[in-house]
Amino acid sequence: MAKRSGLGQEFYISSYDLSGDVASIGTMATPREALDVTAINASAHERILGLADGNISFTTYFNDATRQEHAALSGLPTADVQVSWLMSGTRGDPAVSMVAKQIDYNGTRGTDGSLTFDVNCNSTGTAPDWGVLLTAGSDTHSSAGATASVDNGAATSNGLVAYLHVVSIASGSVTVAVQESSDNGSSDAFVNVVGFSTTSAATTERVTSSGAAERYLRVNTTGTFSNAVIVLTIRRGTAQDDVSL
Repeated sequence: MAKRSGLGQEFYISSYDLSGDVASIGTMATPREALDVTAINASAHERILGLADGNISFTTYFNDATRQEHAALSGLPTADVQVSWLMSGTRGDPAVSMVAKQIDYNGTRGTDGSLTFDVNCNSTGTAPDWGVLLTAGSDTHSSAGATASVDNGAATSNGLVAYLHVVSIASGSVTVAVQESSDNGSSDAFVNVVGFSTTSAATTERVTSSGAAERYLRVNTTGTFSNAVIVLTIRRGTAQDDVSL
C-alpha cells in the first residue's frame, strides 16, 4: 500500500451500484462520545469513551435509469440501508461499510444547469467498519465457485464482520460464504468461517463471527444460479474494539 488518489473508487447502497452516479463523498465520519469523568483530585479533564457513531454524506448526479441513483435513493426507506465505499475495485484493498438510516435526498439545480442531490446516512446500532474487499469490486459468479483469496498476513483471534451486497442475480438462488485457510489451501483446506442467508434476489446482509479467523480468506458461492453479482467486505476484530464480536 502507498499514498494514492481518490480515483477509481466504487460506491454501493443497499443492492444498488451507484459508482457511476456518486459525484463526491462529503464526509465519512466515525465519531465517538467522550464522557467527562473528571474528579476533584485531577488537574486536567479525564475522559472515557462513550457511544460510537457513524455518518456518511455524498452527492449524486440525477439519474432516473433503471436501478440507478433516483431509484435507489428517492424512496427514502424507513428500514436500514447498507452502505459500502470502496477505495478501489481491487481485491484486498481498503473499504468501509456500515448499516445506516438514509436521512434525506436533497436536490439542487445549479445556475449552470447542473442537477445534483445531497444524501446523508447515519449509523444505527453499530459503528462503521473499515476493512478490506474480498471481491474485486463487484464479482460476477456465473455459477457456484470460489474467488481468489486475500492474504491478511496472519491469523487473528477477535472475530470477523462481513458485509454482503448482492447487486443482481439472473436466475436461481445463491448462498455466499467467507472461507478461511491457514496456508491458502496447500494442506489446510478452505472451510466456511461465516455464511449469509440463501437468496434469489438482490439483497444485503451484515454478519459477524467470534473467535479465530485464519490468515487467508476468500468468497465461496454455492447453489444453482446464474450471474450473481456480489460485493463483499470484511473487517477482522481486534482486542481494542468497543464491543467484542
